[in-house]
Amino acid sequence: MGYDEKIFKAKANIKARRLWLVFALLLTANYGTDTVNGAYSVSNYIIFVILCWLPFLCGDILLKRQGKDNDRYRLALVVGYGIFYVFLLCTTTSPIAFTYILPIISLIVIFKDEKFMIYCAVANMLSLIVSIAFHIFVMGQNTALDQKNYQLQAACLLLCYIGYIMSVRHLNESDDALTNSIKSDLNRVVTTVEQVKTASNTIMDGITVVRELASENKHGSDIVVDGMNKLTGNNEQLQTHTASSQEMTTDISSQVENVAAMINDMVSLTNESGKHAQVSSEDLESLVQTAKTMSELSTEVENILTEFKNEFEMVKNETGTIDDISNQTNLLALNASIEAARAGEAGKGFAVVAEQIRTLSTETRNSSGQISDALTRLDEISGKMTASIEETLRLIQLTLEKVTKTGENVEKITKDSNKLESHIREIDTAMQEVESSNQQLVDNMEKVSDIVETMTSCISDSDVVSRRMLSKYDESATNINNIESIIQALMHELGVGGFMGLDDIRPGMKAKLILTDVQSGNEFHCEVKAVDKNCLKLASGGLSIESSRPCILNVTVGNVMYCWKKLTITHDLVIPIETQPEILNRRKYPRMDLSNNCTIRLKGSDTTFKGKLDNISANGFAFLTKDPYFLNNKGAQITILIDNFALPEHSKLDGYVIRCSNNDGTYIVGCQMPEDNYYIQTYVDEQLRMKP
Repeated sequence: MGYDEKIFKAKANIKARRLWLVFALLLTANYGTDTVNGAYSVSNYIIFVILCWLPFLCGDILLKRQGKDNDRYRLALVVGYGIFYVFLLCTTTSPIAFTYILPIISLIVIFKDEKFMIYCAVANMLSLIVSIAFHIFVMGQNTALDQKNYQLQAACLLLCYIGYIMSVRHLNESDDALTNSIKSDLNRVVTTVEQVKTASNTIMDGITVVRELASENKHGSDIVVDGMNKLTGNNEQLQTHTASSQEMTTDISSQVENVAAMINDMVSLTNESGKHAQVSSEDLESLVQTAKTMSELSTEVENILTEFKNEFEMVKNETGTIDDISNQTNLLALNASIEAARAGEAGKGFAVVAEQIRTLSTETRNSSGQISDALTRLDEISGKMTASIEETLRLIQLTLEKVTKTGENVEKITKDSNKLESHIREIDTAMQEVESSNQQLVDNMEKVSDIVETMTSCISDSDVVSRRMLSKYDESATNINNIESIIQALMHELGVGGFMGLDDIRPGMKAKLILTDVQSGNEFHCEVKAVDKNCLKLASGGLSIESSRPCILNVTVGNVMYCWKKLTITHDLVIPIETQPEILNRRKYPRMDLSNNCTIRLKGSDTTFKGKLDNISANGFAFLTKDPYFLNNKGAQITILIDNFALPEHSKLDGYVIRCSNNDGTYIVGCQMPEDNYYIQTYVDEQLRMKP
């Protein structure tokens, strides 16, 4: 329990009241008994009761109206009881009546006020002197015994007060010494607690870094496991394909042997074709020669036919001459007949001759006609023969040309056959090399198959190890969460002890206010404007309160969040705070992996770096860069500009470096944002929910 002066003042006043009440009851009963026995009158008893209870009741009213920790209550106690005590001393004849003040003297010691004790001693001694004077001068009690009693009363009270004052002084001195010692110890405790607080924050930073690294390693392990699974499947397919390739290689080998045999056959056939081509070439040469001879003979036949035509024309011409002679002979025979007729009987013999000449001429003409018809037919036959011979000559010429071309083609075929033979031999050599390579390929495929089996076994072992690592990551994450819970509980206990709380709040810190009297539209993000001893004032930030409303307040303090529940905010945005906050770790936001390009700029300079965003959360991000600057500059303040970010209005973010690790020349830089970005938080949550 912490020390609160008001609480102890209230307790002292309550204890004094209780003792005062007991005294009042005892004295009232005692005086009542004496009054019944006739020692005091009723009127005297009534005055006694009034003087006894009236100050007590006034003291109760004072406690209720001005609080139980009121300093005036001890004055009311001393004055009220003093009046009652003086009345008691003046109305009694008992020599020990002065002892009724001793309980009150003992009681006021609890106030531990030396000056107040001195004032009470002086007042008490004055009241005793007044009562002694009253007894001497009014009641005439001035005997030697009375004087002895008066001396004894004064000495007893004086010694009591001296003893009590010295005791109070000693108590105060010892309390001061103890207080100083406690203060010194408390300062050491506060210093230690502050160190613990700083160490706890550092541990929380470290835990966060470890969690991020573990998360990154887990993410990498998940990728490795997925890759292993895919690689295992690929290896199985590779084994299948390797076996199939081996079978195909065997088939290829047999096919190569078949092709080699076919090539050998082709070489033999090519050789024979070459021989046949050579023979055909020789036959073609003979045929060409024969065709040339036929062409020459055809030429001679054509010449003879031409001479025949010429002679035939001469015969036709001569036939015409015969016709002319026949016609003239017939004309002469006619004339002879005419002359024979004129001659009469003398001319009958000549007429017969003339008739026979005419008949001969007619027969000659007929024969000449038949000859002419025969010659005409012969001319036609000669024309047809000439055309046939010409066509034959033409065909012979074409045949000669084709034979010549065929000879050339045969020569080309012979040459091509020779080239083909050369190429086939090269193919045969290549096929032999292919067969050798195929055999080597078969051997290699067998080795590959063995290697694939070994790889499959290693991949299986690696998969088991990776899954075991994943379980270790889960276990590590659980241990980290446990450590974090312990540290958080420690920080909370430190907060309850008064070392963390409102004193840590500074103007400008980010705050979130949640109104608890409504269900929607109740969250407001604003800043701390001012901090007083027991209250906190917020900047508006769009928040408007017409009257006091219940609320929850979250304030971001470094890497933690102070959370106060069951608070009340006034219309002027002032929140009274008399409790310690709950301590929440603000680095538990889920992260989302990204690969956007980004530009990093150092605050207060023009220095920029190129990088790639690795992940992002509501209050932090990590990026990859090739520049080693951040390796030795933890705490550097930066501004990052993200290319093609899904939230363009939030693509520019501020932060400071909390870690940097080297991964083979690629530096992974983790950064903390000065405040939580709830838009990014919402976006990350939505994206992670969409993932399978």
